[in-house]
Amino acid sequence: MRQGREDEGISEADKDLFEIVYTFVRKVPPGKVVTYGQVAGSITDVALTARQVGHAMRFAPNDVPWQRVVGAGGHLPIARRSPQMKLLQRRLLEQEGVTFLPNAEDQVDMSRFQWLPNPASTAQGSLFEEE
Repeated sequence: MRQGREDEGISEADKDLFEIVYTFVRKVPPGKVVTYGQVAGSITDVALTARQVGHAMRFAPNDVPWQRVVGAGGHLPIARRSPQMKLLQRRLLEQEGVTFLPNAEDQVDMSRFQWLPNPASTAQGSLFEEE
């Protein structure tokens, strides 16, 4: 999702924080989505805000399925930054089988496609398994 941005000026601490976010996002299965706030709330190693998750996603490496992270309620807030990126995100999600609400052009049907990792499990590697 880099859009040609370099990660110059990002501190090592931020890079470490970003990697924690990327590790979580890599676990989101194809055809499912999570919200920025959900990512922030699901990571227990550090305190994060949805805004910090969004900042991390701006610099996501190619192996991170950035398209699976959406705004609250399933909206695509990337549209504010780039209409082209919104179209790309929508296309990538649709290729995974994700559908959008018929009366809301850019809103994922969260009742069907939101991924809810199993919060009861605390074992490393199993925290992000589906219920």
